[in-house]
Amino acid sequence: MNDVAKEKLNQATQYLDEYGIDMWLIFSSEGNDPAVSLLTGLKTVGRTFFILTREGKKYAVCTIIDAQESEDSGLFHEVIKYQGDPSKCLYELIDRLSPEKIAINYSIDDNLCDGLTLGRYRYLLNILGEKYSKRLVSSEPMLQRVRSIKSNAEIETIKKAIEITQEIFEEVFSQLRPGITEYQVGEMFIDGMSKRGVTLASTKDLSMPIVMKERIAHRAPGNAVLQEGDFLIMDFGIDYQGYCSDISRTVYFLKEGEADAPERFKEIFAAAHGAITEAFNTVKPGIKGYEVDVSARNYLLSKGMPEITHATGHQIGQFEHDGGTLFAPRWERYGSSPYGIVEKGMVFTLEPTILNDEGDYSVLCEEDILVTENGAEFLSKRQNELILIGKK
Repeated sequence: MNDVAKEKLNQATQYLDEYGIDMWLIFSSEGNDPAVSLLTGLKTVGRTFFILTREGKKYAVCTIIDAQESEDSGLFHEVIKYQGDPSKCLYELIDRLSPEKIAINYSIDDNLCDGLTLGRYRYLLNILGEKYSKRLVSSEPMLQRVRSIKSNAEIETIKKAIEITQEIFEEVFSQLRPGITEYQVGEMFIDGMSKRGVTLASTKDLSMPIVMKERIAHRAPGNAVLQEGDFLIMDFGIDYQGYCSDISRTVYFLKEGEADAPERFKEIFAAAHGAITEAFNTVKPGIKGYEVDVSARNYLLSKGMPEITHATGHQIGQFEHDGGTLFAPRWERYGSSPYGIVEKGMVFTLEPTILNDEGDYSVLCEEDILVTENGAEFLSKRQNELILIGKK
């Protein structure tokens, strides 16, 4: 994890220079700001201030209780310890560095860039005083890129998370049969995670993923019993060493005498598969997120399918939904995220869901991709056809 932190801190320094920011001031306690985990891999208890400068200098201002971990990390040029109130030593450090522009972690649109609480913001203003409080700007453009553009070490960890996720899916597929409940399928995923020492990506604990044969929504598995002729959607990702996967699969339970899924179901699946292909072929550095969404959305509409009710894809990283640019429509609820630029090193999901009314089939196939220099590559092994349960 220390190697990843060094990569991310160096990346941050690069963006400070690019955006003309003299100092990045991150204020956290009890781990409330997710940027701390991303940039340092450290856990803070007391009021802690991490300072990065345009020249590449890195400082930690922390309690004597927290100082040892910061010192041992080897990440900082200077660790300043305090007892009681940190106001004096923090101000003295800032005044010594004399920055003209100071970035802090607040954002209107991106919750992962909004780690500075209102209370801590007001506390910080009192420390900075009139001289420096007028020099504050949002770190959002830099922080989004630091979070979004993955280092080589981050990509390798995400690949391992995806590999484990697919292993667990295969175990679950082998156990599926008519007569079991959604909840029992959820227990299979719990067992798979427990055996491998990983947790659910969305909750960071041993929780059940989304498993549903009906009432398609973000919900926990219920007591619905799986029968021949049913379809089942499973939306599952893990947290492995602080990084996430996010994959969904759709299966069909064959009826007695059936050798394949109904033609209508195969038609719907083919449309979803084609929409993923359209989106994948659109992805390349330099385009905007909504352009990828448009390609998948229009493809499904051309096939007579209902419009996607959500974004075509989101980023994954330390969180299952990792903020920043989205493959989303230009709807008000998505704010500025659909207008973000796609860059090499970003990792996205592709999930153009087909959600039909009860009595018809719905399909969710979610894949994970990496943006490359000229396009993209699949990190997950694609689901190219319906998974049939009961086939000999």
